[in-house]
Amino acid sequence: MPDVTAQRNYPTTERSVARARADCWDFLKSCDLPGSLDAMADIVLVVSELMTNAVTHGCVGGTSGRQVRMAIEKAGDVIRVEVRDTRSDNMPRLCEGSAYDTRGRGLVLVEALADSWGVKPEVVGKTVWVEKRFGR
Repeated sequence: MPDVTAQRNYPTTERSVARARADCWDFLKSCDLPGSLDAMADIVLVVSELMTNAVTHGCVGGTSGRQVRMAIEKAGDVIRVEVRDTRSDNMPRLCEGSAYDTRGRGLVLVEALADSWGVKPEVVGKTVWVEKRFGR
């Protein structure tokens, strides 16, 4: 059972990524987590990558009014972040890019910074989730 949760819907625009980062940072500060600011910054970076992917690749073309949902919860010393979008046919996958690629390495960062992550298909869309344990 989560100790603390927060959830918000965002429009599928680039500005939503910055708003989600700020909301995540505020949530983490309110949780009084053990550990360093670096670990909190890691989670904020993960949120940035997941939200960027959702607003870039998770929107069904030719539609308007679609939103991305971010949910964050703290359960004990674990933070879980979920980002849900409306596109079911475009599942994220981890791929190694070259040093010269300017795109396509977001999930490599997620893999490196989170303790675990995955993708859950939904009836409409998908949810990408990450978990990170604090205080170890």
